[in-house]
Amino acid sequence: MWNRLSRCFLAAAACVALVGESSAGMPVVPGFRLDNAVYSGKDKEPVVRTTTIFLNGVVYDFMEYPQETIVLEAERGRFTLLNMTRRVRAELSVEEVVELTQGLRQRVAMHESAFARFMANPEFEERFDLATGALTLDSPWVTYRVEMVSPDDPAIAESYRQFADLYCQVNAMLSPSQSLPFVRMELNASLAERGVIPATIHLTIRPRRGSPASRVTLRSEHELVRSVGQPDLDRVTQSREFMNIFKQVSFEEYRSEDSR
Repeated sequence: MWNRLSRCFLAAAACVALVGESSAGMPVVPGFRLDNAVYSGKDKEPVVRTTTIFLNGVVYDFMEYPQETIVLEAERGRFTLLNMTRRVRAELSVEEVVELTQGLRQRVAMHESAFARFMANPEFEERFDLATGALTLDSPWVTYRVEMVSPDDPAIAESYRQFADLYCQVNAMLSPSQSLPFVRMELNASLAERGVIPATIHLTIRPRRGSPASRVTLRSEHELVRSVGQPDLDRVTQSREFMNIFKQVSFEEYRSEDSR
């Protein structure tokens, strides 16, 4: 459970509008990297580590365990999923991802659970602390508290926003019972309005109000590296090779046979 839920949490705008933007590609920006880690509760060791490389309008997201890479080619409107253990790949169009997650929203919005309905159509009270520079999105069900950084190039924040929204949605397709993208997309929109990216995100989820035992707390840390080094280029080159040589399977087969 934690790998998929936490990975969606990492990925920090309306869905239909984003399809049009992505078809034109991401902003042209020199390569950069984000090193990400997610911690559960007060744990000192992360439950998930990922590295996200932005290069030449393509995004490569590498998960350490399980070993999986997600490649977003926005100009081509395509995701490629690479499973390193099984040596298989699957492809999804951006348009397909958006359409399917919107279908998921419609189904969950009719759920008998008030928590589920909130997750489909979240509404937050937004607060910004000038003294600390922290942004809070608050609700009875979910609370985000975010420390932010302002990149020196606005295109970095825009590239991050486009990727983060779509990344949440593809993860929801991989594990629809574990993660919904819509609460995170609200946070992404708030960050985009300020032209920033997250440095640290604290997330509290209360699926059963009044029941402290059901509360889930996560913390993610994101380090922006303003250059792409040779090891990063080597990983990108290897991923491009895997995209050509791994056996292609349907998304249904990729998801059903992958252990999550």
